[in-house]
Amino acid sequence: MKSQHLLHTGKRHGYAFFQSVLKNVFRHLLLFVILSALYQCSDYEMEIEPVIPADNTLDVATVARTAALAADCSSCRYVVPARTHRIDGQVLGIKPGDKICLNAATNYTTPILFVNMTGTPAKPIVITNCGGTVNIKATGKSFVIKTEKSKYFRITGSGSGAGYGIRLSEASLGLTLDYLSTNFQVDHLEVYNVGFAGIMAKTDPTCDDATIRGNFTMRDVTFNDNYIHDSGGEGFYIGNSFYMNGMSRSCGIRYPHNIEGVKIHNNIINNAGWEAIQLGSATKNAKVYNNRIEHFGTKNVANQRNGIQLGEGTGGECYNNFINTGNGNGLNVLGYGDNVVHDNIVINPGLNGIFCDERVSPGPGFKFINNTIINPKQDGIRIYADQVPMNVIINNIIINPGSYGSYKYPRTGSDAYVYKLNKNVKLQMSNNTFTKNINQLKFVNSTIHNYRLQGTSPARDKGKDITPYNITKDFYNNQRLRGNTYDIGAHEF
Repeated sequence: MKSQHLLHTGKRHGYAFFQSVLKNVFRHLLLFVILSALYQCSDYEMEIEPVIPADNTLDVATVARTAALAADCSSCRYVVPARTHRIDGQVLGIKPGDKICLNAATNYTTPILFVNMTGTPAKPIVITNCGGTVNIKATGKSFVIKTEKSKYFRITGSGSGAGYGIRLSEASLGLTLDYLSTNFQVDHLEVYNVGFAGIMAKTDPTCDDATIRGNFTMRDVTFNDNYIHDSGGEGFYIGNSFYMNGMSRSCGIRYPHNIEGVKIHNNIINNAGWEAIQLGSATKNAKVYNNRIEHFGTKNVANQRNGIQLGEGTGGECYNNFINTGNGNGLNVLGYGDNVVHDNIVINPGLNGIFCDERVSPGPGFKFINNTIINPKQDGIRIYADQVPMNVIINNIIINPGSYGSYKYPRTGSDAYVYKLNKNVKLQMSNNTFTKNINQLKFVNSTIHNYRLQGTSPARDKGKDITPYNITKDFYNNQRLRGNTYDIGAHEF
């Protein structure tokens, strides 16, 4: 037998050592070896059983490395083998609270599909790395990792203690949370060099009734502490973009599901070809905050080049985001009409600092509060929302809008700071600071993007009371109202 041959070739290193090593290794890989005999195909779209190298041999270095990593992977209920496409929780008997691991010692090149991963709120199934940072390159494939029919689970790259323990690249999609996936958390992943979206999460409506609005709702999903860079399309593509009119299918118009309870926070997105963050159909309790976005919309595709897009059917809060340099709007707000957008810093957008227009707007109106907007190529805030009861623009700093000198009567340079579509846009606007000269604001150091106010800044103590909006922190996580009066802009002195 080949295992006996391996023992004999290792005698010079000590029979007892290899006997101990092989005992541990073969215990973990017994099922792995048995199923390898059944391996007949390599097409990643087919269901592939776990395999080991084709000749069933394990060299000395591989045995030693596997033994060394055994402690790191010992808590895993299941370790995903190489060249394995479909991981079915029902087939494997995965239980709530179980941990499924991707091994840093394994060369993963096949897209991995997780199906039927069903945990509980108290005991989610955890998919993570073990033995160090895992790199998965699914070159030329449609995705790197996908989930389907899964609920109450977490995909986390923090298992190694490193910043991003799972790194995904080279496919069209990095991670896609698909067909009826819900109640999950995704954190500490690095996704890069993908042809389209870094992380996608949605079940598009089809003629399968399980996929349509009313029959499925994605709930309580969180994306935090991920690093997405160099994506051909969106960094994050969360929720369907066609909430209002639905999508045409062979069985008629089908409406996409709602998302209730989504958080996108503390992520870094660089060099997104389209939007850095696009969120749609998130009707309840949506929060997009504390993200750092730089160089967005690099492909400069019209209507696909914004820093953050709050799309059709999206409500909730968008705050404390840093958005720096791109070809579109810093913030594109097409939401539910109850959106509160506050304490964001937007620098050098290629269009407007903030663009707002209603799509589906049963809410009371859009609120833009304490944002700092610098050097937009067009307007500071451009607002078209004329179908909601009242919009609010208060306590914002807008500096040097590029369109300032381009408007002619009856428009004036003031329209470059806040541009209203027409007189039907109902707007409560006060306590904003507008200037073409950034030095007037007396920031601590704008050359290194420190937009804290100095003590002599004219934005100090000039803000409107924002108590009714329940905004308690500024961009820098300082307590709001640290003096007698609120300050203007994203920093509270």
